[in-house]
Amino acid sequence: MAEPLVELRGVEKDYVSAAGVVHAMRRVDLAIEPGEFVAVVGTSGSGKSTMMNVLGCLDRPTRGEYWLSGLEVGSRGNDARALVRNRLIGFIFQGFNLLPRTSALENVELPLQYRGVGTFERRRRARAALAKVGLGNRMHHAPNELSGGQQQRVAIARALVTEPPLLLADEPTGNLDTRTSDEVMALLQELNRDQGITIALVTHEHDIAACADRVITMRDGAIVSDERRPARVVTVEAEES
Repeated sequence: MAEPLVELRGVEKDYVSAAGVVHAMRRVDLAIEPGEFVAVVGTSGSGKSTMMNVLGCLDRPTRGEYWLSGLEVGSRGNDARALVRNRLIGFIFQGFNLLPRTSALENVELPLQYRGVGTFERRRRARAALAKVGLGNRMHHAPNELSGGQQQRVAIARALVTEPPLLLADEPTGNLDTRTSDEVMALLQELNRDQGITIALVTHEHDIAACADRVITMRDGAIVSDERRPARVVTVEAEES
């Protein structure tokens, strides 16, 4: 049996505040297999955002181990974790995080530029990533010339362009209306189903979590349920481009 792509072993995360120590994660054990689509849900303060930060190598566990693609990455320093993020993880954020005065193509190229990939190759790969999310004819548009759904698809293309084994989505539909949210979730389901991309998604919306095959619920920094169930299949028509 293949080893998990993601494994947390007894992970704890503490923060020191004026009121004392906050235990944001408490003895969390978690394994995510390659090709899974996992949603993490919970109310504010449940620990789901802290878990996303640990999974994304944005924060280090206080205690425990974090293994990603066979590497123990939780104990690494800032520079080493930045390298892991660039090589192994693609991020999708609620706020899109696109550079406003650059084209969709240039936004998608950015992670490859950080890697030192040459102009011709990164243009080729960025065009392919935009075509994959249905925006091949919008690559020269700036973000303010695109709808919210199109901007999020640019952000997804940017996350995919480095071909990472893990895609992390932090409230990816939080700024979108219901129809556009369904379009984004349909695209994520397609990427997971047809290309086998492993996706971990954080959301507080249960209808969005229902689009995943596995739903993990957190409360007070701990996992309180971990359910595998048939996903809600989204079949909405793609946005006109």
